[in-house]
Amino acid sequence: MIAALPDPPTVASILTLVQSIERYGPNAPAAAAFRSALRRKGIEADNIGGLAALDALADAVVAADPDRADTRIAIICAAWADLLPCPGGRARP
Repeated sequence: MIAALPDPPTVASILTLVQSIERYGPNAPAAAAFRSALRRKGIEADNIGGLAALDALADAVVAADPDRADTRIAIICAAWADLLPCPGGRARP
C-alpha cells in the first residue's frame, strides 16, 4: 500500500496556527506546539514550492489582516527563520 502524501499547506492552515500563537502569546506552552506545527508547514511548503511558496503563504496571511501584519510576519519569520533568506537562514540565491 502506498502512503498518501500530505496536502500542501494552505493559507487557512497557516493563518489558523498564527492566530493561535497570537491568542496564547509567544511564551505560553501551547504557543510552542503551534510554532512547531507552523515550522512543519513551512518545511512542507518549501519542499513543494521553495521560497515562492513560503512568500505566497506569508503574503496571504499578512493580507488577511493588515492591522496585524507586523505581528504575523514576525511570528512567521521566527518559525521559518532557517528557511528564509535572511540572517541565520539559508543563503540568498
